[in-house]
Amino acid sequence: MKKVRALMVRLGGWFSRNKHERDLREEFESHLALHIDDNIRAGMTMEQARREALLKFGGMEAAKESMRERARFLWLETTWQDLRYALRGLRLNPGFTATALLSLGLGIGASVAIFTVADNLLLRPLPYPEPSQLVMVWENKLKDHPRNVVSPGNYLQWKSQNTVFSHLAGVVDWKGLLNDGRRSEELDMQLITGEFFPMLGVQPYRGRLFTAAEDVPHGPDVIVISYRLWQNWFGGDEGIVGRTIQVNAKAQTIIGVLPPGFYFRDRSSDVWLLLGLDPAKDYLRTEGRWMLAAGRMKPGVTLAQAQAQMKTIAQRLDAAYDFDRGWTVNVESLRDSLVFDVRTSLMMLLGAVVLLLGVACANVANLLLARYTARRREMAVRGALGAARGRLIRQLLTESVTLSLAGGVLGVALARWAVGGLVALAPKDLAHSAQIVFDTRIVFFAVALSVVTGIVFGLAPAVVAARHDLTMALRENSASNIASGARLRAGLVVGEIAASLILVAGAGLLFRSLVGLQAVDPGLDPSEVLTFRVSLPHGSYPKDSQALDFFNRAAEQLGRLPGVRSVSAVSYLPFNGQAAGTKIEIAGHPPAQPGAELIAIIRTVLPGYFGTMRIPFKSGRDFTAADNLQNAPFRFIVNESFAKQYMAGEEPSGKRISAWMSDDNPFGEIIGVVGDVKEGSLDKDPTPTIYYVHAHLAYSAMVMVVRADNPQALAEPARKIIHSIDPQQPIAEVRTMEQVVVATFARQRFSALLLAGFSLASLLLAAVGVYGVLAYSVVQRTREIGVRVALGAEPSNIVGLIVGHGARLVAAGSVAGLGGSLALSGLMKSLLFGIAPHDPLTFVLAPVLLLMVALIAAYLPARRAAHLSPTDALRSE
Repeated sequence: MKKVRALMVRLGGWFSRNKHERDLREEFESHLALHIDDNIRAGMTMEQARREALLKFGGMEAAKESMRERARFLWLETTWQDLRYALRGLRLNPGFTATALLSLGLGIGASVAIFTVADNLLLRPLPYPEPSQLVMVWENKLKDHPRNVVSPGNYLQWKSQNTVFSHLAGVVDWKGLLNDGRRSEELDMQLITGEFFPMLGVQPYRGRLFTAAEDVPHGPDVIVISYRLWQNWFGGDEGIVGRTIQVNAKAQTIIGVLPPGFYFRDRSSDVWLLLGLDPAKDYLRTEGRWMLAAGRMKPGVTLAQAQAQMKTIAQRLDAAYDFDRGWTVNVESLRDSLVFDVRTSLMMLLGAVVLLLGVACANVANLLLARYTARRREMAVRGALGAARGRLIRQLLTESVTLSLAGGVLGVALARWAVGGLVALAPKDLAHSAQIVFDTRIVFFAVALSVVTGIVFGLAPAVVAARHDLTMALRENSASNIASGARLRAGLVVGEIAASLILVAGAGLLFRSLVGLQAVDPGLDPSEVLTFRVSLPHGSYPKDSQALDFFNRAAEQLGRLPGVRSVSAVSYLPFNGQAAGTKIEIAGHPPAQPGAELIAIIRTVLPGYFGTMRIPFKSGRDFTAADNLQNAPFRFIVNESFAKQYMAGEEPSGKRISAWMSDDNPFGEIIGVVGDVKEGSLDKDPTPTIYYVHAHLAYSAMVMVVRADNPQALAEPARKIIHSIDPQQPIAEVRTMEQVVVATFARQRFSALLLAGFSLASLLLAAVGVYGVLAYSVVQRTREIGVRVALGAEPSNIVGLIVGHGARLVAAGSVAGLGGSLALSGLMKSLLFGIAPHDPLTFVLAPVLLLMVALIAAYLPARRAAHLSPTDALRSE
């Protein structure tokens, strides 16, 4: 028999290599031993008995395969049983299921929605071949302007001198008027150099792209259009190639259609035209900086190598041209250039959803632990009937993963809906810089996240099941059953509170910052002002006098509308992200050294602009109709920052200045000083600004500003007035000035609203967690409470006992949460305005809010405990 046992040991080791075979090992060993024993009794030797027994099983390999087949079948059968049991358990406990699904749906849905945005902006490859080789090349004025637009002269120098780029292209974002004879509309367009499409590796969907021979000054009038424009405007006309259309009142021939979804930096562009730069023109002496430059690095060239060579070229240009004195070059990956100003927000939101998902997991783990404690006797009975501990743990994990997958389905539905809302809430630069796609990649992420989440929160009851002797549960009473795992449940609630406090503190910082931004004086009164842009095509208005006449007539007729108090126009609307800037000279001041020139923002306005926008005059006067004549003397109005920075201690009125905005740049008299208007955004300091009257800097594109009693109602009447002056002239970007100002803090509002939503969800989940722990604590201590009441304890004492337990949990979680908040808040510094990352008020109010929510959750089970009948409590066991 010793040899039989040795054989059993060897076979046992062989079968133990597969965990499913282990489940059948005892059965196989028992049958094999019986056959060997019968053969020995029949007079066989040990070797003969063993051989005959194995032959009965079909040989060792056949036995092995048989066991494998039986193991696979048993695994599938038991898995299906576990799944059916899990589904039945969820169906029979609708309250538990609904709470768990809501928790998981919130956590997984928020995670999937934010991952969708982050994946499209940060992770998903850009839609070009070898996107890692694509870069943006910026001009850089030391630390002041790391991403400044580029001089066409410098672009041409870079192109001829570099050896690191296979292609270097120029791009200008532009708005132009498209007219097909039936309708006219202003569209986003891009002016590009001939290397643009080869650099991006794009192939036409229809027709062809530009050739190098066409990229010359006064080249052929040809354009390429987007697939979207082809479908929406031309109805997908197959004869689109060769068709002629008016772009800014100039006939252009369509030579190609780009593939669906193509974009570069801005998804709204629909038309591409050639820039036609002239290499023989001295742009460095005649023009400023107004274009973008993008390049494709040669294979094997790194970003650091490209940066080093471009910096060397910039140093040569710095030494050769006064125009480039003090300027260098910044080479940046295309991906980073798209997300540099939203990366911090996205990373913060990713961190926030991880915390929210952690709170959701802790909450569901708590629910499962509570459910497990009520099922310990059931588990013990199953164990007594032969179920191994591993089998029971697998059952618990199957239930948790099933629950998580169901929550994942709900989360994906919520995320699918939420992504549209995220894009709608997102700042314009975020929404236009990439295409947000919800595809199978996101669904796979959601499934993987659901499975991992199910395993994570399913480990809590599995760990408790592994620790405890299930057979003891048959001898334990219900109270001791419920007591098991109480410490782990309390720890999970403490973790929920800590994570919730981090989210609440972060949301508090962002909202206080947002309130501070909204309280900033923009320098004008944005209320009751309608704005819209009118861009006159040069082909229809080739002379400055024609543009002057158009805008004067428009202002006059708009002023006659009922309820209109004043009308004017400006070349670049404040807070719109665009402005012209150039160097200036002040008569009587010594000339500035190269690289240290005085720089000012330039705007041209119609008379009455400052009154319409309610920008106060600090001294001097406004422009008049007599100033708005082409033959009138040059006169300027400057802002306070100009007077303080460039004319400190001097009276500005009467001084003469010149701005480099034309070939002759005549000097003119300063006739007034107005208050500062914030430039670009409310959190930036004002910039020195010079205002021209329109006659002396005649822009063909102006933004009309109309102050009226009901500005929103004037959009259609304004459109009709412009149409009456020129039936082919549309208006664009019809907005109130309040909408323009609000858009300046869209990024802060976007982050604050999302983080506030996560905070509210985490508060709700934390409250559910506190309630659950204390409710089970009341059940656990039912007998103790009955004894206290029988001995004369007042209801208030019982409430204080239970609520005190909850308060201790909140206190422990708050301490941990405050530590985490203080450690992480510094990462939000770039998103804050007017408050410090460690703002004391925020870090006082956040725990107080959390404490109030938690105490409300604690009061409900405490109130129920206070009304327990002593007799029923003492009989509960």
